[in-house]
Amino acid sequence: MKSYHGGGGKLEIQDIDLKELIERETGEHFNRQGYIRCPFHNEKTPSLSVKFFPDANKEKFKCFGCDEVGDAIDFITKLKNFNYVEAREYLGLTVEKSIQEQQVEKIKGYIDWQISKGLKKGKLVGLFEYVNDKNEIMYFKAKFKNEDGEKSLSYYHIENDKVINKRKGEEFIYNYYSVLEGIKDGKIVIICEGEKDANKLNSTLKKDKYVATSIKGCKDLSALEGAKIYVCSDTGEAGEKYKWHIYNELFACAKAFKFINLPGIKNLGDNKDVTDWLDAGHDKFDLLKAFGRSLDLKNKYELQQDREGIYKIVRKVKKDDFEESRINITNFRLIKATRISFEDEEQEGVKLILKSPTGNVIEKIGPSTVFDDLKSYRNFLGTIDLSFSGNMDNLVELKSWINNYFALEVEEIHQGVKFKEKNEELLFITNDGAIGKNGTTETIKADKRNNADVIGIEPISAEELKKLKNHILKFATPEKTISIIGTIINDLAIYQNQKMKEKLHHLLIVGESGSGKSTILENVIAPILNYPKRDIKSIGLITPFALIKGLSDGNYPMLFDEFKPSSLGRYKVAKLSETLRNLYDRATISRGDKSFKSKDFQLNRPLVLVGEESYPNQEKALIERSCIVYLSKREREQKHTEAMEWINANEEILNKFGKSIIDIILNLSVDEYREMRKAVKQSIKGLNNRPLNTAVNICCGIEIFNILLKKHDLKTITKYEDHVIKNIETEILDGGADAHSTVEQMLILYNDMIEDKRNEKDGELNPVLCRGDGVFIKTSEMLNQIRVHIRNTNLNMNILDNKDFKKQATKAGYLVKASNKVVWINEKSIRFDTYNKEMLSNLRLYGIVPPEIIDITGDIDEGNTNIS
Repeated sequence: MKSYHGGGGKLEIQDIDLKELIERETGEHFNRQGYIRCPFHNEKTPSLSVKFFPDANKEKFKCFGCDEVGDAIDFITKLKNFNYVEAREYLGLTVEKSIQEQQVEKIKGYIDWQISKGLKKGKLVGLFEYVNDKNEIMYFKAKFKNEDGEKSLSYYHIENDKVINKRKGEEFIYNYYSVLEGIKDGKIVIICEGEKDANKLNSTLKKDKYVATSIKGCKDLSALEGAKIYVCSDTGEAGEKYKWHIYNELFACAKAFKFINLPGIKNLGDNKDVTDWLDAGHDKFDLLKAFGRSLDLKNKYELQQDREGIYKIVRKVKKDDFEESRINITNFRLIKATRISFEDEEQEGVKLILKSPTGNVIEKIGPSTVFDDLKSYRNFLGTIDLSFSGNMDNLVELKSWINNYFALEVEEIHQGVKFKEKNEELLFITNDGAIGKNGTTETIKADKRNNADVIGIEPISAEELKKLKNHILKFATPEKTISIIGTIINDLAIYQNQKMKEKLHHLLIVGESGSGKSTILENVIAPILNYPKRDIKSIGLITPFALIKGLSDGNYPMLFDEFKPSSLGRYKVAKLSETLRNLYDRATISRGDKSFKSKDFQLNRPLVLVGEESYPNQEKALIERSCIVYLSKREREQKHTEAMEWINANEEILNKFGKSIIDIILNLSVDEYREMRKAVKQSIKGLNNRPLNTAVNICCGIEIFNILLKKHDLKTITKYEDHVIKNIETEILDGGADAHSTVEQMLILYNDMIEDKRNEKDGELNPVLCRGDGVFIKTSEMLNQIRVHIRNTNLNMNILDNKDFKKQATKAGYLVKASNKVVWINEKSIRFDTYNKEMLSNLRLYGIVPPEIIDITGDIDEGNTNIS
C-alpha cells in the first residue's frame, strides 16, 4: 500500500496538515475563502472547509453540501474506502492506537459513565493532556460547561490501568516537553491563559520559531528561566491579573519579555482570548505583525517607562567597558495611544491617555502634527502636571515609539451623533461607540459635541412595551400625541430619508404657560431619544451662526425650548426663519473664517421647537414645513395627567423604547422604508404637497413603532391616520386646503384692521369699495395703512412691497386687474384695482367683503328665533 507519509517515521495525527492532505489527494486547491470542492459528492461550488478545533487539538474537515465531517483518518477512510487500520497505516500513523489515544478513549469513557450516573454535571468540552520532561503523560485536565454556561474542570490520570479522578503530582506547565525542547532550539515561549489558546497558537504557528503554553496554577517555573517570553492574556480584569502575575514571576529572569498587543481584541468584550481574536477574522500574518509591534520590555535600545516616566538608556564607552545611564524625557507614563481619523475633516490625529506623577489619568487629543516641534508638543500637553524635558531628537524618537508599539488601533471620530452607513452596514455613532445590527464597536465614535446616551441601554421587554403602549399616546389628545411620537420616531430614520431625498418636517409644540409643553419635551421626547436634559437649549440664547453650526453637527434630533419670536430682534427672527427653511431642504451653508478659508455646514438635524408662540408673521413657508401641536390647560383631562405621571415615573422604560426603536431602524433597509411610505400615503386623503409629506412622515413613525410591537407579538396601533390629518388640517391649513401665503396673511391683517376700525382715519381715503359690480381696492393705500399699523403696534411681521404684492396677488388670482376701475371720490378720479370677490369671500374676509344678507322667514316668538 502506497503511504501518504512515504515511510519517513511515525506521526501523531496532530502533525498532519489536513489542508495539504486534501489538496494532495484530490488534486484541487482551496480558494481564497478557504473552500475546496468536496470529493464525496458532485458539486460545482466549493463547500468543504478545514478548521482547527483547539479543544480537541486537531484539524477537522466539514462539507456544508453533504455534511461529511471528520479528521484526517476519517477523510482517508471515506476517500480510499479503507478500514480504520488501513487509513492509519496510509497516513504514517502507528497501526495500533498510541498510548495517548488509548488513554483519551479510556478517560472519555469514564467521564461518560460519570455523567450518566449524575456524578458530573454539564458537557465535556475539552480534554487536555499534561506531560513531564520525558513526554510521558502525567494527567489529563477535563473542562465542562453546563446549560447555563457555567464552566468547571476536573483532573484524571490512569494508574494500573484504572482511571483516577484527580491530578497526579503538582500542576505542570502545559506542553511541558515541547516547551523544554523549544527553549533548547531558541524558540520564543508564548504564554496564554488556557490550553485551547496554546493549541490554537501552536497550530497557527507550526514550523515557526514559537511554542505556546499555559502556566495557570504552576508553582515551579524554573524551566522558563532565560527564555524569551511573549504573553497573550485575555481581556478584562482577570486577564490583567494573569499577565502581571507572569511579569512578576518571569520578567527578571527572561531574556526577552513582551506583552502582546492584539489590535481590536478589546472590542470583542471581556474574557476574550487569542483564539477569539483569530476566529474573528485575523490570521497568522496579523499575529506576527502584532508580535513585531509589541514592545520588548527588556530591550535597552528602545524607550521604556516606569513610575518616574518615559526614559532611555544611554551607553557610553569607558575604557574597555560600557557605562549605562538613564535619561528621563517625560515625567508621565503612557497608558494607551490611538491613531485618530477625523472623518469629516479628513485629517489624522492622535489620542494619548497619560498618567501624571500625581496619579491623574489625563486624555489628550490633537492632530498628528503636534509632534512636529517642541513648542507644539508642549502646548498639546497643556497642563502643569505633564512635562517633556527631551530635545527634538527625543521627540522624534518618542513619536516613533508611540507609533510602533502603542498606536496600533485606528479610531474614527465623527462630528456629532449620527446615523451613517459604513461598509454596507448602517451604524448609529455615539460618543461611546457605534451601534450596528452586528453589535457595538468602540473604534468609531462621535466627538462629544452632542450626545445620545444609548450605549449600555438594554432593549425593551415585551411586558415593558405593553405598559408603555398603554400610556405613551395618552398624555394629550390623540391628534397631538400621535403627531409628536410619530415625528420623533420617524426623525430617527433620517438615513433612509436622506437616501430617498425625502424631507423631514420640524416639530413645533406651542402652548400657554402651564400647558405641559416643556414637560413633554423633557419627560417624553428627551427620554425616548436618550437625550441628556442639559443638551436641551434655549433658542433665544443661541446666535444665528451657533444655530447653523449646531444643526450641522451630526444628524440626530436637536431640541430647543423657550421659542418666543416676539422677544427676539428683527434681524435674529429673519435669520432664524432663513435657517429653518434651509434646514428643511438640508441646504449647505458656507462661512468664511479669519484665514479667508471657507467652511461648509450642511444642515442635517431634525428639529423640535417648544415655546409659547408660533412662527413669526405666520410665515407660510415655515408652517408648511412643520407639524404644529397646540396645547392648552383647558384641554387637559384626568386621563392625560395619569398617563404623564406614569411616563414621569418610568423614564428607564422610555430609554429602552428609544434604544429598541434605533435597533429597528438599523435593520430597516431603504427599500423597506420606501414601501412603508408608499403604503401609508395611500391611506392619507385630502392633503397635498408639504402637508402630505408631513403626514406621511408621522405615519411612518407609527409604523416603525408597529414593527417593534409585532416583534413582541403585541397588538399594533391602527386607525391613527385620521388623527394625523385632523391635526394638520387644524393647525397647518387652518381649516382650509392650504396654508396662508404672505399675500393672504396681509389681506387677513387688513381685514382685521377694518373689523377693529383701525383703518378709519378722518380725511383719509377708504381704500376698499365693495359694491354690486365688484370689489375694488386702492392697493397702494391699503399697504400704506398696513405699514403704519405694523409700526404703531410693533407687530413682528414682514410684508411685501407694492410691486411684489401686486405681482403675487395677481398670480394667486386675488387681484383680477390693476388700476382698471376709475371712481370719483370728492370730485377726484381715483384708480382702483379690481379683486376677485369670490376668493376674498372664501378667505372669510368679511370686513372687506360683507356676507350676503340672510332672509329670515317664519314666525318670530319673543325669546325664540327659528332660522330656516
